[in-house]
Amino acid sequence: MPNWLQILIPSVLGLATTVCAAYFSALWATRRAFQQRWWERKEKAYSEIVEALHDMIRYSELRAEGYLNGRTDDHPKEDEFRENYDKAYWNILKVTDIGAFVISDKAAEALMKLRKRPRLKWDENPPWEIYEEESKHYRDALSTIRSCARLDLQI
Repeated sequence: MPNWLQILIPSVLGLATTVCAAYFSALWATRRAFQQRWWERKEKAYSEIVEALHDMIRYSELRAEGYLNGRTDDHPKEDEFRENYDKAYWNILKVTDIGAFVISDKAAEALMKLRKRPRLKWDENPPWEIYEEESKHYRDALSTIRSCARLDLQI
């Protein structure tokens, strides 16, 4: 075998190995970056849902407590809680409509179940029972969402 061939074959093999290693490293790094971004997006969606449900629970419990104690509008944070409740309500509706794209199917089902829950009628039930019932539904949804988030985010 000629000397030039003895030098060329290991060089070509080394070059091919380097090119393959660089290609697969870049492919792996890109895939990992996309997975990381997708995980961050899921984490943000779950965080928003949990915060929204928490705001809804807080407002419902405040209103129920107010009606039970005979106070309806004298809590200093009433307006802030109502505003947060309104934002949370619309956020939950939005996430329910587009949520299955980012969150798990089970979490989307829990939100849809929350949305279609039976509601007590205002003219047939005292207000505190209505708010307590709403709070119970929000707590159940929150529990389900938290367990779905743990599984989906693998934490």
